[in-house]
Amino acid sequence: MTTRIEYGSNLLPQVLPESKRRLVITTPPILEYVQARMCSVDATFELAPSMDERTLAAWEHALPDTDAVLGIGGGVCLDAAKYVAWRRSLPLWLAPSVVSVDACLTEAIAVRHEGRVRYIGEVYPEAVVVDYSLIQSAPTHLNRAGAGDILSIHTALWDWQVAAQEKGERYDSAIADQSARLLARLDEAADEVRAVTEAGIRTLVELFAAEVALCRQAGNSRPEEGSEHFWAYNVEYRTRRHFAHGELVTLGALLMATLQQNRAAALRTLVHRLGIRWRPEEIGISREEVIGALITARDYAASEQLPFSAVNARDISKEPADQLVYEVCDSDKD
Repeated sequence: MTTRIEYGSNLLPQVLPESKRRLVITTPPILEYVQARMCSVDATFELAPSMDERTLAAWEHALPDTDAVLGIGGGVCLDAAKYVAWRRSLPLWLAPSVVSVDACLTEAIAVRHEGRVRYIGEVYPEAVVVDYSLIQSAPTHLNRAGAGDILSIHTALWDWQVAAQEKGERYDSAIADQSARLLARLDEAADEVRAVTEAGIRTLVELFAAEVALCRQAGNSRPEEGSEHFWAYNVEYRTRRHFAHGELVTLGALLMATLQQNRAAALRTLVHRLGIRWRPEEIGISREEVIGALITARDYAASEQLPFSAVNARDISKEPADQLVYEVCDSDKD
């Protein structure tokens, strides 16, 4: 299913569905911004909760009746709006306030169950509204972070190919080649993405849409998700904290590319050009937490029944994990 995407500036007042009862789900940092730009329309505004599944269910149950849902915000907010639309079988519109993650284009909803990521439901928006003025009002580093969900292709494709070679997993070379071309396109647009220009925003959203389409075609997330995501999920499970998804995944991709011996220097150069924050001290994770999530990544992947990847194919015991973190995080420091 192809999602309709609308691009432009100052679109918010124009995108509310023509319904009598309209529910806008947003987030505290942009609540006043959104209300000021939508003061002429009749709508109820609600703040998105955490994505803990029990919290989310109780919150949704207490919401007022409505005929349509509009989610305006980041990944958590968009997933909360998707959850309401899915549970109530309502039409949905999504307007990302930041291009930090591909949640506006995925049909599944990322919830947390006992600290673990779970994907539930299936919901397709009537439209995704890409409002340049809204997105450019967000912190620059969050918009740059969105490239992490495309950078992950670098390590995910290695994982997929090795799983096919060592475990006989089905591998589609045509889909893999198309996914690799998305990474090449990101490389070409790196300066625009870093500067968060309208062209950079549009390119990133188009890359999200193409990546999601390839995953649907493959029937799984192999074209885009691998050991870098699995490690990131383990970090959040172990720490019970949430991070800017693209920044954490970028650190994961740098770690895994080094572990895979998979053109890590080239990936690092692209990350630098994109200006994504990834160093542990920048994104709020300690060195000990990075290492702990590496050492336990194989057990986590087994408990979650995740596909075969570098965390299975390579030794990540204590000493190799220490060395890996040194190579990625410390070796280029003065």
